[in-house]
Amino acid sequence: MSVNISQNYSQFYMGSEPLKSYGSENNGLIKKKDTLAKYEFNTVDAKGNKVMDKMTREEALRAMNEISAGYGDNVLVMFSGDGLQALADSIHEQHTKGVWNLTEEQKAAREKRDAEFQKEIVHLENTHRIFIPNVQTNKQFYDSLENADEKVVSAANGIIRNYIMPHQVGDMSEKERTDQIAFGLEQARYLAENYLDKEHGADFLSAMETIAKYGLNGVADKDGKVTYDIEMGYVVGSKLFADQTRTREYLKQQAPDLYREIEELNQNIINNKGGWGSKFIELHKRAEKVLNAPGNTGKSFYEAQQERYDAWKEKIDNTSLPETFHGLSYTDMSSFLESMNGQSSLSYSWMEDQMARLMKWLES
Repeated sequence: MSVNISQNYSQFYMGSEPLKSYGSENNGLIKKKDTLAKYEFNTVDAKGNKVMDKMTREEALRAMNEISAGYGDNVLVMFSGDGLQALADSIHEQHTKGVWNLTEEQKAAREKRDAEFQKEIVHLENTHRIFIPNVQTNKQFYDSLENADEKVVSAANGIIRNYIMPHQVGDMSEKERTDQIAFGLEQARYLAENYLDKEHGADFLSAMETIAKYGLNGVADKDGKVTYDIEMGYVVGSKLFADQTRTREYLKQQAPDLYREIEELNQNIINNKGGWGSKFIELHKRAEKVLNAPGNTGKSFYEAQQERYDAWKEKIDNTSLPETFHGLSYTDMSSFLESMNGQSSLSYSWMEDQMARLMKWLES
């Protein structure tokens, strides 16, 4: 679907956070800002399902202007997502044309200005935490990082987003993609060895290995877009499935009148209309009766969902992790990088760039 520019942009809002050092109050290059607001326009969700079409350059500019206008001068608004690709392509094209037309003196002046600008801005990669679609894995992952510095959490998020579960792999071969996942796992081991205590490090690596299995089961299409089939699993501390989408669809098909009553009640709750307590209990009991009754296949909804989840979990559990790297040194960044050289399809220069990127995450 296309983005309706007049719509409420709340669905794209990813949260906000304070900024410690951005800009200057004393006639600096950039005006002082104390808050970062984040908006993400992605064409697909975490499972690869289409959410929206890519916006045109004009649509993207208008959306960004309308959103920014709603904030004060103290707020920095960050926009991301592949839905903005047309705008990014246009900016890149104009920048390239501009550079070609500059004299050497003008190019030097631009480089100096850009360098000064970079000194004043904060590094905005990994500014919001990702959600691992399986709630149990997500909990283990973030619990293992509960005592870690936020920079380590940011680096862990960057490893997942860029190497283990990227949404776009371009024309990579399966071998290269597998080696990249293995590379991400080794970066995770480097973090565990150098930034986490023994107990949290073990839990962190266990979570990352599970996430790597999700990554290995991802399917790339002809354009390099990767889709990941990840079940949400159970609500933490409960036997209820966290993903209620199938439950609602089942009730809608098997008991449409009951489904409508539940939806109306939910709306009343949202609108803070009182007197729904007893009705909630009644509808819950009726819904449980439908969900536990044998369906067309002779199995109840819960039984069918349990079988589907067990089959998925067995596939994940039986996925073998890549054994790409051996005998690595985690003592320091330099020896770590050198020990990986020549053991994969990944070039040394590429790994060198990615390790520099990791250090930037850990130092920013």
